[in-house]
Amino acid sequence: MLLPLFRMLFNSDQFFKGLFLLLFMTLFLFESKAQSKSPADRLLQRGDTLSPIELRDLKNKPFITPGIGEKVLLIFYPDPDNPHQNDYFVEQSKQWKFPLDEFLAYGIVNLKDTPYPNPVIRFMLRMLRKRSKREANALVLTDPKGTLQKEWNTGDCNNAITILVVDKTGEVLFFKAGKLDEEETSFVIKEICDHLTTSHKMTPEEMKEFELDE
Repeated sequence: MLLPLFRMLFNSDQFFKGLFLLLFMTLFLFESKAQSKSPADRLLQRGDTLSPIELRDLKNKPFITPGIGEKVLLIFYPDPDNPHQNDYFVEQSKQWKFPLDEFLAYGIVNLKDTPYPNPVIRFMLRMLRKRSKREANALVLTDPKGTLQKEWNTGDCNNAITILVVDKTGEVLFFKAGKLDEEETSFVIKEICDHLTTSHKMTPEEMKEFELDE
């Protein structure tokens, strides 16, 4: 008795219409779920907008990340365990002079992913900053709890020097946790220049003004 019933179902238009509708609804729900992912489900990318977060200064006092939504920002987020990963990018970017009323660069040290004691790292950073004319007044913050990684959805930044470029509205122009190659380095510098009213690549003579004293 069941066999004729199955034949009738499989040969009926109603069955195929119902099957088509079921497949359509399944695909629709899957697509909706994919598009409705929370921000925490995806990593930071170009076009995202950052909000200020509370970190720590070199004396372990609360400090809000400055300049977001106000200036073009170049933010370094280094893991002390891998301090030389982006030396090439650092050397290239140091050759440029940008207007301070439009541009701000600072570092946020990733203390969460280093085995070294946080007070020791903070002390070393203070001493290192005093050895450089150009970096004497540089802003350096610390992130002992990985707040930046969680709040800005950067993902794992362990053993990496992360580079972030943000425009005056807080929109991300560039983000990478890891070594930048020559092409990426040129791209980042161009992005910064393109979002400022003026920029200037310093001559070797101008660079000498910032050399360390013997």
